[in-house]
Amino acid sequence: MNGTLINDMFSGRELFIYLPPSYQSGRKRYPALYVHDRGDLFDPGFSDSLERIEHFCERGEMPELILIGVASADRENEYTPFRQPHVKKTDHIYGGNGALYAAFLAKQLKPFIDRSYPTDGSRENTGIIGKSFGGLISMYTACLHPETFGKIGSLSGSFWFQGITEYMRSQSFENANLRIYMDVGSTEGTDRENLQKEMIPRTKEAFRILIENGVSPEDLKFVIDEGGAHRLERFTKRFPEAVKWLFAGS
Repeated sequence: MNGTLINDMFSGRELFIYLPPSYQSGRKRYPALYVHDRGDLFDPGFSDSLERIEHFCERGEMPELILIGVASADRENEYTPFRQPHVKKTDHIYGGNGALYAAFLAKQLKPFIDRSYPTDGSRENTGIIGKSFGGLISMYTACLHPETFGKIGSLSGSFWFQGITEYMRSQSFENANLRIYMDVGSTEGTDRENLQKEMIPRTKEAFRILIENGVSPEDLKFVIDEGGAHRLERFTKRFPEAVKWLFAGS
């Protein structure tokens, strides 16, 4: 890896930031991609995602970009759009504070990042991505703040979550310069008896809703990871290709 990794803080929240190799020149402004779960999808401690992304950049297949990993102390509260009963713990609920988290990203964190780092700042060069609940909140944030995020990535997004596909049906996705990447593993949910057993069919339903509600087919990509389970190593394997598809041509 030739870029630089730094730790930063904003509003009491840890940020894990990747700066590309040419950053030190100070002559460019970069696309920015916000990554949930403190950026575990690109953390070198878990995978070679950054090396692969840098390889794509060196070959001119995508532009260099800044990655902002955003930590969460309570992802089941922040990454869920509605209050719902927990599918595993009968004495717990999903907090449903996704709208507050989305507003924090769009209205507080992004302006801070744009002031502090040489980001492009435009909607078409600003993305948000995550896996599992992080994929769910990425899609929900896209609905709430379409003026801010133009690149949306959902890796094995938790579309089994009650109410999300119904909510998506009420939304319009007819926005210029919008690109959405979605994927799911072919074995996800097959070992569950709760709502998570709907992982694959609900993800396919969400994809159909996007088409029906205005996303241009050429701006929407859906991948089935054959043999893929709901595991970090599968998510990190798909992450670089997802980022390349979202930002190619930017």
